[in-house]
This record gives sequence, C-alpha cells and structure tokens, in this order.
Amino acid sequence: MKVITTLTQLKHEAKSEDGTFTDFYIVLNFGLRSSKRILYNENTNTFDVHNEIDDSYQDDLTEEQLRDETHIIEAMENGALHKYDF
Repeated sequence: MKVITTLTQLKHEAKSEDGTFTDFYIVLNFGLRSSKRILYNENTNTFDVHNEIDDSYQDDLTEEQLRDETHIIEAMENGALHKYDF
C-alpha cells in the first residue's frame, strides 16, 4: 500500500495512457475501507471516480469538485488515502 498525500501524487498515480482506472481506498473508522477506482485525465485536468461501495460513478471532476463533491482530498490531507499494491 502507498499513502497518497498530495494532489500531484494522486495525479501521477491515477494517470493512465490506456484509460485504465487505478485502485485506491480511504481508511475509515475502525479500519474499514472505502474502495475507489480513480482515473486522472491529464489532457482535461479532470478525474473520473468509481465508488465501489455503492457502484456510483462521477466523471470529469475538476480539482475543486474533487474537494467539494468527494472525500478524496480530505482523506489525502488526513493520510487516509491509499493506493492498492497488487
């Protein structure tokens, strides 16, 4: 597992030339995990997020929307966003 602590790091880890999502998770209370699949599009500077807990999907999120409409930035700031290592 790799802890993601900055937006620059998230962009690097979630970037994919072939459009493949990268697997992340947020550590919740009591060690529970909220799994997310994230893809960063460098051309548009946006993120696509698949929330595996409820199978919801958010696409073309700007950095501001990522902060306002998800818990991803808050998780990063608290050291709770991790990239799965398979």
